[in-house]
Amino acid sequence: MQSLLRNYLPSDYIDSYSKDVTCQEAITPEEFFNMAFKQFPRWVSWLLKLRNVLVKPLGLDTKSRFSDFVRDKNDNEIICGMPDKHLNFNVSLWCGEYKNKRQELRITTVVKYNNLLGRVYFFVIRPFHCIIVISILKHISLIIRK
Repeated sequence: MQSLLRNYLPSDYIDSYSKDVTCQEAITPEEFFNMAFKQFPRWVSWLLKLRNVLVKPLGLDTKSRFSDFVRDKNDNEIICGMPDKHLNFNVSLWCGEYKNKRQELRITTVVKYNNLLGRVYFFVIRPFHCIIVISILKHISLIIRK
């Protein structure tokens, strides 16, 4: 099965991070979504609040939550997106095959800049984005172990 992300290309930026997790049963895309976007580590929640304070004067969306924007899904993947006037930000949460109590979970981000503000904005947040995605995957592996 091909990734749903092909529907969100071409892009100006793409990255992908994955983690193999040990779990008692297969993780569904919906469960992955809930762990990734509804159970943030505290410091990520704080950072997102700071982001909202900083970008509000620029007229960017600060009220919507990423979890409000499920755009597409199938048996292995959910695509979430936040289209805004400065850029379109889409994330794939992909669940690999469950085998021998192990499963790969992958987060892929696709960004399309709509204007110069989008380029500048993503240039500033990109290092934080990478740290946050890696942290979310580590956090999920800790949740699963409990």
